[in-house]
Amino acid sequence: MQKAEFIDSAEKIKELEEAANEGYARAQFNLAMCYEQGKLVEQDMEKAIMWYKKAAEQGNLNACYIMGNRYYNGDGVEQDLEKAFENFRVAAQKGHIIAQQFLGECYTFGQGVEQNLEEAAEWYLKAAMRGALEAQVNLGICYSQGMGVEQDYAEAVKWFKEAAEAGHPAGKMNLAISYFEGEGIEQDKAKAVALLEEAAEYMADAQFLLAQCYESGEGTDKDLDKAKALYQQAADNGIVEAKEWLENQSAE
Repeated sequence: MQKAEFIDSAEKIKELEEAANEGYARAQFNLAMCYEQGKLVEQDMEKAIMWYKKAAEQGNLNACYIMGNRYYNGDGVEQDLEKAFENFRVAAQKGHIIAQQFLGECYTFGQGVEQNLEEAAEWYLKAAMRGALEAQVNLGICYSQGMGVEQDYAEAVKWFKEAAEAGHPAGKMNLAISYFEGEGIEQDKAKAVALLEEAAEYMADAQFLLAQCYESGEGTDKDLDKAKALYQQAADNGIVEAKEWLENQSAE
C-alpha cells in the first residue's frame, strides 16, 4: 500500500478535499489513502472506497488496481469479478505490474472475462519481464503445461529459476519438480529435495512433496519419521492427500 504523499497538515487535507471535489483524480486517490490510513482524518473505509472509485473511474492506475483487488476479493465492496477484471485491465494497460499479473489470472481462470490462455500468457510475460515473481511462476507453468504457449520445458525452467533465485517459494517448488523430473534441465533429485526443503517452510504443497521424498528415499535418505511429520504439517495446512496418507497409516 502506498502512503499518501505530502499530506502533513489539516490545511493540506482541506486543499486535497477541494481538489478531489473539483475532480482531480490524483487528489481523489491521495484523499482515499488518507481516509484508509486515518492520516489527519478519522479513518473511514467507506469514504476511502468512495474516493478510490472516483479516481478509478477517471483511470488513475493505482486506484484501478486497488478497486480491482477489492472487487476481486469482496473487500469492502460486494465481490464482482467483472468489475475486478475491468479495473485490472485499465491499470495493466497503463503499466501497473501487479495488475498485469492479476489480469493474467483472470484470463487463466475465466474470472470476469471469457477464459483465454493466450491472453493470460501474454500478460504474465509483461509482468514477469518487469520482475513480478508470481507472474514468473505462472508463466513458467504456462510453458511447462503448454497453456496458451507452445510447451517448452527449458523456458519454464528459466522462469522458475528467476522466481526461485529471488526467494519465491512457488518458484522453488516448481523448479524442484523440474529437477526431479529432468524436464528442461538435467535431472538432479538431490537439488530437488534441497529446494523443496526451502519451499516447505511456506507451502503445504511443498511439504507434501518433500514428505513423499523422505518416504521413498528419492533425492535423500529414507526417513519415515520425517515423512510422517511433513505429512502431518501438510494435512494441517489443508492437503487432503496428506490427511488420507495419515489415516491409512493409522488403519494399518
